[in-house]
Amino acid sequence: MQKGKLGICLPFYAIVGLILALLGQTLLCGLLMGFVIVAEKDEWTSRQTMQAFFLSLFVSVVSYILDVLNITREIPLVNVALNTVFGVIEGVVGLLVLIFVIIGLTRVVKGRDAGIPVLSKLANRAFGIVEQKVYTQMPGSYQAPSQPPVSPQNSQSNPPQQ
Repeated sequence: MQKGKLGICLPFYAIVGLILALLGQTLLCGLLMGFVIVAEKDEWTSRQTMQAFFLSLFVSVVSYILDVLNITREIPLVNVALNTVFGVIEGVVGLLVLIFVIIGLTRVVKGRDAGIPVLSKLANRAFGIVEQKVYTQMPGSYQAPSQPPVSPQNSQSNPPQQ
């Protein structure tokens, strides 16, 4: 394991950041990201903690939006129905976060990029890393005709008349 300037293993910061994201601690995750960027100055560790911060920020934003949309507190039946729907949405988001954190932890422990689907590209873009898309043609997928096709009627053509 590679150690940083402070003598702490660099994957430790990413692990702590992912655990904070799982617990919904957006402020602490942001402070950890800022600390890693300023103190350690390691690009890989900064990208991993940035992914964890973006994950916790996503959960906070979804939770805030659902709280704002829950304006039907005066109507009892509608309130129960909307609370159920919003509870299911928060449960699905929580499950996705748990899955992303588990995937990220297993990759970070091995020293690889956390690879959280959308957030990984966002963190890479923050550091100016843009993936180049290479388009290749499959061999034999397209062949330009060199001669016009010969039909059976044209193969037995009459000789030109003079």
